Amino acid sequence: MAIYMATTKSISRGSGQSAVASASYRAGEKLQDERYGKTQDYSKRQGVMSANIILPSELKDKVEIDRNTLWNMAERAENRKDSRVAREWIINLPHELDEETRKALAHRFAQSLADKYGVIADCCIHRPTEKEIARGADERNFHAHIMLTTRQAQLTADNQLTLGDKATIELSDNKRRSIGLDRVSNEIVELRELWERTANEQLAEHGYALIDSRSYQSQGIDQLPQLKMGKNATQMERDGIQTPVGDLNRLIKERNELVFNRELADIKRTNQLADRIIVESRKNQNAIERTETSVQPSQENLATYVPPDQEKSIQRENRPPSVDFNLSMSQIEPSQETTPQDLMAKYEQWKSQNKTKPSDLLKDIEQSAMSKYEQWKAEKAIVEQQAQLQAERQRQLEQDQAKIRPDYDNEIGFSP
Repeated sequence: MAIYMATTKSISRGSGQSAVASASYRAGEKLQDERYGKTQDYSKRQGVMSANIILPSELKDKVEIDRNTLWNMAERAENRKDSRVAREWIINLPHELDEETRKALAHRFAQSLADKYGVIADCCIHRPTEKEIARGADERNFHAHIMLTTRQAQLTADNQLTLGDKATIELSDNKRRSIGLDRVSNEIVELRELWERTANEQLAEHGYALIDSRSYQSQGIDQLPQLKMGKNATQMERDGIQTPVGDLNRLIKERNELVFNRELADIKRTNQLADRIIVESRKNQNAIERTETSVQPSQENLATYVPPDQEKSIQRENRPPSVDFNLSMSQIEPSQETTPQDLMAKYEQWKSQNKTKPSDLLKDIEQSAMSKYEQWKAEKAIVEQQAQLQAERQRQLEQDQAKIRPDYDNEIGFSP
């Protein structure tokens, strides 16, 4: 089953990052960083399946640009020492799809971003390497890194590509409000939903289960999300070194498994209760139908119909003690003063006084069973609330105790 992941972050000089170094790492290429006078060489990097530059649709047939030129241009466009020089989206690609379909899906989302903001996208698709799989990585972890310029792509008078104004997603919330736009955080939620729709169209076309961008809480699922490990903690865990965040994730996983098994047992008990209600309802329905059939007179014999208790009384009064005598309804002649309509009215009156409708009886049975079920359900909800509260307290306690993070020494000067 495919999983949902669509996250975004800024690539900033304030964090010691470089757009050229980041692009080199993601594309697995050798690039020349003009700003820092340094060669960023990640050409030996494994796991890169494809790397493509995606221009806005309106510029596709007018201009081309290579990766080295693009990201050095992005660096030159920013003057501040803490400038954001790129934005990155990381999306998980459904492992159920084949390689070409995954690539087309990633390019489709990247093209949507490029067209929406008028920026240039650099889409690199990765797969886990054999070395990563040996250390515990999931071999189905196909994903795409989509780097976007923070400024809009434009053509000069002589048809030269340049980067102009900041894209709207890079503006501050105050600036966005002044031009009638919502907060950036809300727009990011919309873009996450855009990836959900884009991926689900492809998954539905191939008949696979769909993904959901909402949180577990919004979906009404009693599951806790695991904490983001980060590359340093992930590497330590793969090397056999336990980390605080790894310990917390193991506790969360254990808690989620316990909750899942409990809910599975609850569903099983609910289904068994529902089955008993259905079986009892059918038994009573069949019994009522048989009773109704045995006392229901035909239209032809209605004029000569005698209720069972009256027929038995007549038989007792006229039957000799030692004579086997059966009195049929056809042997009883109706009174001349009594019309068939009168007999019909009397029958309906007798029927209303002596027989309960099947639907009413079934309704009483179901209401009785459901009232017991609702009582059981309410008691279960109270127990679950208490257990969830206790688990939340334990989780908060564990989070307070896990404030130490492993140190990270960046020897290459930039964090890709």
